[in-house]
Amino acid sequence: MDIKPQIAVLNDSAAPEESERLIELARDLDLPIIDAADDSFNYVLVLREAKLGLQATTPPKKSPLSIDFLSGPAYYRFLHDRRISQPLAKAVGIKGGYRPSVLDGTAGFGEDGFVLASLGCSVTMIERSPIIWALLADAISRAGEHRAIKTVFNRQVTLKLTDTIDYLSSCSGIHDTVYLDPMYPSTPKTALNKQRMRTLRELVGDDSDGSELLSAALQGARRRVAVKRPIRAVSLDGREPSFVVTAKSCRYDVYLTPYL
Repeated sequence: MDIKPQIAVLNDSAAPEESERLIELARDLDLPIIDAADDSFNYVLVLREAKLGLQATTPPKKSPLSIDFLSGPAYYRFLHDRRISQPLAKAVGIKGGYRPSVLDGTAGFGEDGFVLASLGCSVTMIERSPIIWALLADAISRAGEHRAIKTVFNRQVTLKLTDTIDYLSSCSGIHDTVYLDPMYPSTPKTALNKQRMRTLRELVGDDSDGSELLSAALQGARRRVAVKRPIRAVSLDGREPSFVVTAKSCRYDVYLTPYL
């Protein structure tokens, strides 16, 4: 799991505890640590108001990219939309009285995994980018400020820094459902133009191993694989799903593994 060399940890904090945390983070992720702005790096990991963020070093500079489960869409869905009739819930196999164990093989910013955990599923989030993993781990830690959300993460979520294909090769059959949300193809009109998704693409690139990922998921899932796709996109690897669950802006291709 190589980390791109243009990323450093910026230790500009005057607080000793924050400085120690940044030094430890740089060591854990094997990143260089700097104490002042350096434009030889494209991004720096920073602590701002006790929140870990990824800051661009070249203009136009924007606010640091961070993950937060205590505000924004993820928090709104936690408060107002925990219906088991929503498309994501249907796609992974949630039913009245039944909550599948879910492997979220492309955790990213963790929003879908958090939704599934808040609906009662046991969720293992897998993220292979060390940078995104660090941001996600920080967000989960800060979520402890909210009692109910803290309970969701403590009881329902396991976060791992690893490659999903490697993980599935040693953990086949453990999870009822494998959920995949591979990187969408980039077009001028997609949400990939937003800062968060542009940065994610820069860090992890295209999911060029989507075919291998789907094959590993189909072999490793006990009951089903659910793949999130753009509405008009072809199915991943051209494999026809058992059925499709359609949402407003995307669809979920569902593969029932016992029948494949």
